[in-house]
Amino acid sequence: MAATSIGRITPVSIDLEDDLGLSLGQVGLVASSVTAVAAVLGLAVSVVLRPLDPRRTLIGGLVVMGLAGLLVSRAGGFPLLLGGRLVESVGYVVVVIAAPVLILGLGDDGRRTVALAVWGTFMPVGLALGAFGGGLLSAGFGWRASLTVAAAATLAVAGAALYLPGAGARAAGPEPEGPADGAVATESRHGDGDGSGDRRARARRLARPVALGAGFATISATIVTFVALYPTYLHDEFDVPTAAAGTLTGSVSFAGVAGGFAASVLLRRGARMKYLFTAALLMPAGAFAAFGSTGGLGISMTSAVLIAVTNELVVATVFAALPLVVRTSADVGMANGVVAQLGSVGSLAGPPLVGLVVTAADGWWAVGPTLLVGCAVGVVLLRAAVGRGQQA
Repeated sequence: MAATSIGRITPVSIDLEDDLGLSLGQVGLVASSVTAVAAVLGLAVSVVLRPLDPRRTLIGGLVVMGLAGLLVSRAGGFPLLLGGRLVESVGYVVVVIAAPVLILGLGDDGRRTVALAVWGTFMPVGLALGAFGGGLLSAGFGWRASLTVAAAATLAVAGAALYLPGAGARAAGPEPEGPADGAVATESRHGDGDGSGDRRARARRLARPVALGAGFATISATIVTFVALYPTYLHDEFDVPTAAAGTLTGSVSFAGVAGGFAASVLLRRGARMKYLFTAALLMPAGAFAAFGSTGGLGISMTSAVLIAVTNELVVATVFAALPLVVRTSADVGMANGVVAQLGSVGSLAGPPLVGLVVTAADGWWAVGPTLLVGCAVGVVLLRAAVGRGQQA
């Protein structure tokens, strides 16, 4: 339900442009702004939430999102629309940080990789529900009714979450132990007296999570950009009605779930993460055809499915890699905060930036080259994050 907040703007984007006089760049910003707080404060929020019961914080985040969503549904212009979305983003960052901590607390080591890979499907499922359901509702009742129903559904899920298992006591994981922590302590004791040794140790502990998060940012930017802009492209290039364009985009996004489950199966069978990360280069390849204005609607939709499936394959692998990029299990929450923050930076910046490039280039053809640059950088960072470990 947290991820539906990104996808629910997609099917009503053209209505927002018409009713509220928004530009393509503004619509892209509204779509991605729900990740703004996560982009700025993801790591800080993960530190604040660490001592709290993740079940309660999950519920609180959903309540904030639901109430803010009701505000967004009544917006009469860009300032209130954007403001409401920013409030939603507070709840969003809480949800995406608390949920995987709950998952880690409920599973043993042998199941965590697969469990986290399955958790990684939350984004395409949410995007699909937001875009597909929003398309149906907006077509019949208008964009305000569509956003109102979505907000009410989020509050309903918050109520259902009251019955989640109380895993808070176990979710934080075991206390730090082992040689990695001993090394950190030794470095701290033998510093130069001004804390520089401690700072260097902390930097080393963050290096791989930051690389994973930065690579994840490019992947997040790609899929959120696709979901935000593709309905407008279908409408402009193929005269697909607004509601149908949103529904088609939601269907494509939902198809991406197959990539997440494929990743869980491949990882369980011993596939190396660095090879799965390299598959990210298929996304810009798909974007060249999906936004190429050649070959007809069928080619475009087929290429769009390639983008969605590949994206989810990579995203699921990113979450599965979390335990591998930290020195101790106690650092998983910190790593999750870093990944959430940097991934949200990509989600926030991707749609408006690519929208500006498309406008400047005066054509949708620019989407493919722009995403190619980002994904190429992302592959390098993701492969560096997992290093040469056995599972990498």
